[in-house]
Parts: sequence; C-alpha cells; structure tokens
Amino acid sequence: MATYAIGDVQGCYYSLLDLIEKIPFDSTKDELWFVGDIVNRGKFSLETLSWCYENQRNIKFVLGNHDLHFLAISFNQRSLNKTDTLNSLLKSKEINKLVEWVLTWPLMFLDEKATLVHAGIHPCWSVEDAYKNANDTCLQMQSDPENFFKNMYGNTPNIWREELSSQEKIRFSINAFTRMRCLNKDQSLDFTYNGTLNNLPAHLKPWFSFKSKFKRDKKIISGHWSALEIYKHHYGTSIDSACVWGKTLTALCVEGNSTFSVEINKKDLN
Repeated sequence: MATYAIGDVQGCYYSLLDLIEKIPFDSTKDELWFVGDIVNRGKFSLETLSWCYENQRNIKFVLGNHDLHFLAISFNQRSLNKTDTLNSLLKSKEINKLVEWVLTWPLMFLDEKATLVHAGIHPCWSVEDAYKNANDTCLQMQSDPENFFKNMYGNTPNIWREELSSQEKIRFSINAFTRMRCLNKDQSLDFTYNGTLNNLPAHLKPWFSFKSKFKRDKKIISGHWSALEIYKHHYGTSIDSACVWGKTLTALCVEGNSTFSVEINKKDLN
C-alpha cells in the first residue's frame, strides 16, 4: 500500500486527473491524502469536489481555508468575494449532499506514517494538544454551523493561552491550522506576508523555523503557502506548488518521500 499526499487543487480538476494518471496509484490498495483547499479560485470546483466524493473510499481530507469559506457561504454567513469561483458548485443539485460531507472533514489527520494539515501545526502545541484542538473545533462546527461560521473570521487572538475563551480558542485553531505561514518572534500569528522566504521581513519567521519544545515524531505534510512550492523543512514538507497560479500540481509519496508533479492543464487556466 502506498500513500500519495496531494497539494492544493483549488478547482483545477483536469490537472488533478493528469496527476492521478501520472502517479503509480492503485485504487484497490493505495490512498490519496489531500492537504485542503479542494475548491475555489480554479474553474472546476464542482467537478473536483464531485470526483472526490465519488472516490472518497480511497481518500483522506483535511479542511483548508477555502473549503471553510465555501462552507461559510453555504450557511449564509459569508458573501462571495470577487475572486471566488464557487457559483457552479453553490448552484449544483448536489450542493446539500456535498456541504454535509465537507462538514465532516477534520482539520488534522494523523496515522503511524505522517500528520496531515492544511497550513501547519503551531509550535506552542504538542501533537496531542493540536489534535484535541482540531477535534474540538470541528465538533463545534458540526454541532452549530451557522453560529460557528458567523464567528469564525478574524485575526485575533493571535497568541495561544489556556485562559482564552472557548470561542477564542476556536478562532486561533482555525487560523493556525488553515491560514498560518509566518510568526512573529513571540510566536504570535502574522497574516501580512505570503511571499517567498527570500523576501521574508526581518521580524517574521516561518512557523516551521521555530523549534517546538514538544516532540514531532511524524513528518508534517501541509500546503497553503504556494510561494514555497515544494519545500522540505525540519518538520516535513509543504506541497502547494501553485497549480491555480499557473504552475504545477504535486503529489508526495508519504512512504518514500518522492514527488510527482504535472503542469497545469490548459483546460484549468483562467
């Protein structure tokens, strides 16, 4: 059995099909792991999500910020942005089924091989604490979606403290798991920069550059930071290779650490 983690697809349906054809994927025994952001920005969110639904037996997912944004719109707690490309998905006859399914996705998945998240794991958390915070957040989301998405958005609090309220812990967890790229020197979340490491402002460091006091026994596979493309760091690998921005879509073989990439399919170009 082999496991292939796939970077941010973001509605690039034909590029996903090209990648599945390229990797030595055997649907009878292999698994696909998606790092989140299945939908939005690309032209084919409906086709991509529908394909994932039909093939879910072989797939593990975690939520990305664009997947959460799709849910927030679906529960009438957010409006479409100018850059959103979700209209065909939102108008689909299958919308209720797909929303209910995406609502079951976790923020964090781990097994004996690796840990899967969209953006990363904050250095202030142990893996066990991160997993608990992820589960607690998803349970709140599933139990009361309207209220959850109404209160999900915002950049504060940006530092984790045990004395935070339940709502504050949820917002910090959402931001850490799905939006985090850089931290200030005090490990507070900073959302002002999304460029390359070469141009990183002096006061910021990537989340994975902070040495956590907690053990990270399993490699962390993430996406979200497309400017990094395929980037191996101390804790694992970031695999968002900017397909929706006209570059490539990448799969990482979890067992062997080899990567497979395809150029964006012309059908997916905006």
